[in-house]
Amino acid sequence: MRLIATITILVIFIPNKSFTQNFQKIDSIEIDTVSNLKRFSFGIKMGIPNILGVSTEAILPILNNRVSPYFDYSIFKLNPEKNSINLNYTDYGVNIYINSKGNGLYASLGSGNVSSLIFFEDVELADKNGNKGIGSAQLQENIRTFNIKLGIKSNSKIFFRLEVGYGIGKIPNELNLTGSFRYEKDGTFYISNGLGIENFPTVPGIGKNGIIMGNFGFGISL
Repeated sequence: MRLIATITILVIFIPNKSFTQNFQKIDSIEIDTVSNLKRFSFGIKMGIPNILGVSTEAILPILNNRVSPYFDYSIFKLNPEKNSINLNYTDYGVNIYINSKGNGLYASLGSGNVSSLIFFEDVELADKNGNKGIGSAQLQENIRTFNIKLGIKSNSKIFFRLEVGYGIGKIPNELNLTGSFRYEKDGTFYISNGLGIENFPTVPGIGKNGIIMGNFGFGISL
C-alpha cells in the first residue's frame, strides 16, 4: 500500500514540477524580451530630401511590436541660380519591422510634404498693358508625395539608421509668377506689377515624377 502511494506521489509531483519550471523559463524569456524593447526613438536625419532634420518614432504593441508610427521634420534653405528657396519638409507614416524587437529591416509607408517659399530675382515680367521688364517675384509652392521606403535600424540604445526610397508626386515643370518690375517708357522709368513664367528650380532629389529619398540617421532609443 505504501509503495502504491509513493509511486502515485512521484507520478503527480515530478511532471508538475517540470511543467512549472518550463513555464517559468518561457515566461522569463517573454518578460526579458519585452523589457529589452526600446519603444521610443529620437534622433537626427541627414540626406535627401531631409538635408538635416529631426526624427521621432514610437513602437506600438501591435502585430507583436512590429508597427511604428514616425514623424520627420526639417527646415533648410537653398540658393540655386538667381533664386532663393526656403523649404519646410515633413514626412509622417508608419514603419513595419520584419522582427518583433523594433530594430533591423523594415518597410515604410508615409506621406510627405515639401513646402517651399521661392524668391525669384531677375525674371522677365509683363503687365496687362503689354509693358515688360526685369523684376522679382516670390511664390509659395507645396509638393505632396506618397512615400515608400526601405530601411534598417541598429539594435542599440544609440542607434543608427539607413533609408532609401521614393516619394511619388506631381512636380510642376513651370511656375506662374506675380511680381513687380521696372520699365522705361519715353525716357521715364516706371514700376508695375506683372506676370511671368519660370521653370521649377533645380532641387537635389526632386525630379519630374517625384522625389528620390536617401538618408542616414542616428539618435537614442528609450
